[in-house]
Amino acid sequence: MQYAPGERDMIVMHHEFIAEYSNRREKMTSTLIDYGIPNGDSSMSRTVALPVAIASRMILEGKITLTGVHRPIMPEVYEPILKELEENNIRFKEQTIPL
Repeated sequence: MQYAPGERDMIVMHHEFIAEYSNRREKMTSTLIDYGIPNGDSSMSRTVALPVAIASRMILEGKITLTGVHRPIMPEVYEPILKELEENNIRFKEQTIPL
């Protein structure tokens, strides 16, 4: 199925967490809303391909030296990727409220 001229897609990702500490509870939310570029790249292609492309470039530049398969849970991996995604207007809005 193709987009009509000027049509675009939209991505919505929303996470909610309840954190319980010894002295408090918090609700944390993280929301991403992104739109494709009319007559250009879809939001789906941007949000899937850009993180992989950024990580690949970081490996080629020697900024990531890990070998093997790793989950992106290390700050030295995900922080620069998220920063560069923000430069491409792909960002999460995060909020924490006490319960």
